[in-house]
Amino acid sequence: MTNWKTLALAAALGLSAMAATAGQTQPTKDEQGFSVYRSEPVKAGKLLERAVEYMHDNSAARAFAAFNNQAGQFHDNDLYVFVVGINDGIMHAYGGAPEAIVGENVLDLKDASGKPIVQTMLETVKREEQGSVDYVWLNRVTNKVEPKTTVLRRVGDYMVGVGYYTLGH
Repeated sequence: MTNWKTLALAAALGLSAMAATAGQTQPTKDEQGFSVYRSEPVKAGKLLERAVEYMHDNSAARAFAAFNNQAGQFHDNDLYVFVVGINDGIMHAYGGAPEAIVGENVLDLKDASGKPIVQTMLETVKREEQGSVDYVWLNRVTNKVEPKTTVLRRVGDYMVGVGYYTLGH
């Protein structure tokens, strides 16, 4: 992958929540005192379980379309589902910014500290079928690099994940 593509991919993956909306239950304050919504880990786990169930009940193509729909049932404030092929490293679904990276090989993607996050995630689900990976990522709401955790499950030849920022948890 060329440098500009890697940078564009990293920027796209950093896109999570755009702004706080009414009815949210977990706002926190950033250093400037602005309210920032952060989803609870339990909520991320529930979204992952719904996504896994949907993949079991539907074709891969139908699941990917549902996960890529940013206005759909698999996108909730700062939470969204993504799917990477275990054997090819291709991003098949990415609810954060599907137009930017779906269809791209993301095996070489690293976090802000240089950790190969996708490779680490894939190793986790190959070894354990499910788990979580901690890393640091740019939060587009606060414009700061923050700790993030992604909960993962293996579904056939795919890795399904949902990530949440852990600052304040």
